[in-house]
Amino acid sequence: LTSKETPMTPYRVIWEFMNVVDPSKTIVTHDSGSPRDQIMPFYISGGPGTYIGWGKSHGLGTGLGLNIGAKLAAPEKFVVNFMGDAAFGMTGLDFETAVRNNIPILTVVLNNSTMAIETSHMATSHEMYKTRDLGGDYAGMAKAMGGWSEKISSPDEIKNAFMKAKTATENGQTAL
Repeated sequence: LTSKETPMTPYRVIWEFMNVVDPSKTIVTHDSGSPRDQIMPFYISGGPGTYIGWGKSHGLGTGLGLNIGAKLAAPEKFVVNFMGDAAFGMTGLDFETAVRNNIPILTVVLNNSTMAIETSHMATSHEMYKTRDLGGDYAGMAKAMGGWSEKISSPDEIKNAFMKAKTATENGQTAL
């Protein structure tokens, strides 16, 4: 949780998040797959209605829609979705939906440039077509869609990035 290694671990991201937010004033959602497995053992919610976790029962990218819906239901809350780069790659254009409709949510893309949890299931397709390899400038995409964004690569930047993202949402901006 406090690792200083780079590339940074998602556990460090979650640790910093937990130390920045008030869970009673925050709603957390996540995608299935790795982000679910990484946040579930550690995050302590602020009680009923502050955590929306659907486990493995939904497809990649569902967390972004959950995030938008949670913000509409509780506009006074800081609403944050954790998703991997594969999930964002599948549904990231819904970030623009939030921008266009003035829904100030935060989406955190845990970007490791691969479908990490699917290694055994996709061995042949990956060998033939590199199907697990992912890429893209998600922060640049978010800005191009009219949102606030920041890409970080050092564990020392995490806390400040969360604080700036929270301020952006408080100012009415959709953030990534």
